[in-house]
Amino acid sequence: MRMTDRIRDLHDERGAVAAIVVISMIALLGMAVLVVDVGGMLTMRRRMVAGSDAGALAAAQSCAEQTPSQARPQADSFAIDNEVNATNDGFTMQGCMEQASTGSVNVTYKAPVSLEFAPVLGLPSQTTVKASATAVWGPAGDIGALPIIISLDSQSRIPCVWKPQGSACNYWYDNNATDFSNSANWGFINLGAWNVAPSDPCPSSGTDDRRNWILSLGVPDLPIPTSGVSFACADTGHSTSSWYDALQSLVGQVKYFPVNDPTQMILSPTGSEKYAVIGFTALRIDGVLQGNDPAAVGTAGQTGSCAQTMDLAPGDTVDIDTFTGTDCPNGRATDADTNLIVQGVVGSNKVVFQSGSDYTFDPVTHVMTWRRGNKKGISISFDWNVNGTFGACGLRRPDPNAVCLEASWQGAQVGGTRPGGGQDFGVRAIRLSN
Repeated sequence: MRMTDRIRDLHDERGAVAAIVVISMIALLGMAVLVVDVGGMLTMRRRMVAGSDAGALAAAQSCAEQTPSQARPQADSFAIDNEVNATNDGFTMQGCMEQASTGSVNVTYKAPVSLEFAPVLGLPSQTTVKASATAVWGPAGDIGALPIIISLDSQSRIPCVWKPQGSACNYWYDNNATDFSNSANWGFINLGAWNVAPSDPCPSSGTDDRRNWILSLGVPDLPIPTSGVSFACADTGHSTSSWYDALQSLVGQVKYFPVNDPTQMILSPTGSEKYAVIGFTALRIDGVLQGNDPAAVGTAGQTGSCAQTMDLAPGDTVDIDTFTGTDCPNGRATDADTNLIVQGVVGSNKVVFQSGSDYTFDPVTHVMTWRRGNKKGISISFDWNVNGTFGACGLRRPDPNAVCLEASWQGAQVGGTRPGGGQDFGVRAIRLSN
């Protein structure tokens, strides 16, 4: 082969190698774009999805707790916690500003992603990654609760709910406080016999299970079906370890209670009594009082008709609450002294002395001042009254086996695993919507 032919072949081979190198470089750059840039975009996508989910749930929680002004700030805060460069690209709410029982929130967040190798291929050096999420809220239809019932009143409401936060919501439990014919029922629910058929027999749970449930140990799922009512067996027995030991340990805590509709209860036969649970409410336990504690049941009012005879001189003063004897106040401070009659004998006639001219009487201090001359054998009679005082659970007949639960409404709460199924008594669940 001639030298010139060899040189020409060498140049041809170098050109082929150069083409291969260029193609390889393009392939390598493409792989770098895929590995580095696309990988970065996928990583950002995961953060944005997590941030959007967290933001939607945070906003829904604010709406469920009836603090709509906090919905967007909370959403933004949680989104930024997941991606510091996230910015809001869309925020809509339904039912939040109206403080409705149910509603939804939709959020969209975006964040920039820098591309390292894409510009080499003529692509932009930066792109934006977006993610959206929707969260809903509604009455909790499945929640772990205490085995202690809260019943609706005659107006089908829980009196304290929707009142200002901190409003008292006290309940009285004894074996005469329900419509059950079985006097062994005390307001307990057997959580192990939840969502049973109306005709099913009802076993008793036992003290240990009931105490554990109060202490949030082994509480089963407590769903309310779409029919809107879950029949749960009433539990029998009165237990100091349940009412006073276990429940008192929860003082100061907000706890969930099943809500019973008395109009749907199963009242008979004995052994099959059931509460009709239609929702849940959240109350802070403020105290647990025994049923014969005056702080729980108050003190009964007293009345009497007192009469006493005495000698009086001009200017004498008499506190009639100090009169002693049968049916007299005997030094007790009365709330009212009425029908005061002061009489005596003038000459041979029995007369009734007149207020203002013969004596004065101060209805506040209950002090009478004599204004006539010296008189003996003056009869003073009056009716007196001491008002009854209400206890935490009203004015009731003392019962050592009864319980007064002191509780208070602390506003709408978020709990449970799913919204829907129960009525709204201030406990709402939240979840992401597909």
